[in-house]
Amino acid sequence: MDISIQHLKLVNVVVKEGSITKAAEKLCLSQPALSHQLKTLEEKIDLKVFNRIHKKLVLTEAGNLLFQTSEKLLTSMHKLDRQLQEIRGGTKKTIRLSTECYTTYHWLPGVVNDFKKEHSEVRIQIVIEATKSPIQYLLDGLIDLAILSKTVNDPSIQFEQLVQDEMVAIVSKDNPLAVQKEIDLKDLGSENLILYDVSDDKNYVLNNILKKNTELVHSIQKVQLTEAIIQLVRANLGISIMAKWALEPITNDEGLQIIPLRGNIGNRTWYIASLNKISSIERLFINKVKNIFNLSAQ
Repeated sequence: MDISIQHLKLVNVVVKEGSITKAAEKLCLSQPALSHQLKTLEEKIDLKVFNRIHKKLVLTEAGNLLFQTSEKLLTSMHKLDRQLQEIRGGTKKTIRLSTECYTTYHWLPGVVNDFKKEHSEVRIQIVIEATKSPIQYLLDGLIDLAILSKTVNDPSIQFEQLVQDEMVAIVSKDNPLAVQKEIDLKDLGSENLILYDVSDDKNYVLNNILKKNTELVHSIQKVQLTEAIIQLVRANLGISIMAKWALEPITNDEGLQIIPLRGNIGNRTWYIASLNKISSIERLFINKVKNIFNLSAQ
């Protein structure tokens, strides 16, 4: 059996127009052509679709099933067509976003609120579960944009520089390091370093700051959430190294001290990654993000 969308549309229009003649006009077909298509459909399913009773077309049981299915399917097809037009025209209504490693999105409300003032119809969706593997989520089509601290060699992914930021140390006010104006890696020998719970090959601090030399610190503890890391540091159970912009909400926390790393070893570049050419609406959102990140990095 091979029932096409065209067959379902045929049944749908005949029912709604109430006659073969009106349906033919609606579909820009001749009456004989429409009757032939209807006959072909009945032959395919080996069932009658309409009964003619007192010059009226009445759906059979099979016909009613086809009509009910056509209502659902054609509605979905119209929605699909509209969504494809939105993507093609750069006016799609949802932007799915994730940020590598960081579970903190304190910057998001400001971006969204500013963006919504001009584009209230667009929904910004943060995909938290993509945090550990944003590239894979991007490749799987589960997010539209990923904020990353490094590029990958994949021709299907486009990267654009977003902002530069600084990695800093965060310590408790009770930690002896709290009095220092800068922290050198050699100062970490007796410290428990608390890092995000990601695989070692994806951990920026391990690879780019410690250079994989874990002997520079006394121990390493991995924790999933930014808030949990901050609480452990506040309790003087270790120190951490994070992006300065991620710590903006606690800048004035009297229980914590944020200290630069000596020699600017923590400076790095963030990128925005996408699979396809960034649409006009995504471009407007990215510009808002750039503005917020640049302000935070100052």
